Amino acid sequence: MARTAQADPIDSITWVEATSLRSNVYNPNRVLTPELLLLERSLLSTGWIQPVLANPDGVIIDGFHRWRLTQDSPAIAQRWAGKLPVATLDVDEPTAMAITVRINRAKGQHSAALMAALVQAIINDHGWTPERLGTEIGANPTEIDLLLTEGVFDHKNIDSWAYSAAWYPVPSDSPAAADGLTSSAPLPVERPEDPEEVPA
Repeated sequence: MARTAQADPIDSITWVEATSLRSNVYNPNRVLTPELLLLERSLLSTGWIQPVLANPDGVIIDGFHRWRLTQDSPAIAQRWAGKLPVATLDVDEPTAMAITVRINRAKGQHSAALMAALVQAIINDHGWTPERLGTEIGANPTEIDLLLTEGVFDHKNIDSWAYSAAWYPVPSDSPAAADGLTSSAPLPVERPEDPEEVPA
């Protein structure tokens, strides 16, 4: 397929100081400590094969954990002198939010409580329709409806609900809903013992 005249973000990659970027406030993706260590090993053994994606203001759209490792891992910080490769994508906030989810759904499990907050923000604060959001992030109408229900994880039997394999429910009062990335302890994110298993 021939490329269009529009440039791709990957066409222009810039090495920048990690401290010049900042995290977004809506990413529902969580990475467990063993996987974070695997990511660190991957960077150190193969180098950077994928840039961090950020908007023109330096807010990260994709690549939060690689960005954190650039600052938290002494070996990575030393090897690349605190810098990392960045591709820039100029989109509005709800589009950036949907892109974050779309990319991460193929990478790991999502905290349902944080996912619900994100879905509610895109629809209630930014005016997207449930149909548009479902199309953008690959969620069916039942998932969107569930995530739009205020406090749903406090009163629904989440253990018996059939969720998409891309995310796994964590009650709103769970530490996983509030804790951020830590380098000293595993993140308390619930997920199936079998990565291919979906609660029935």
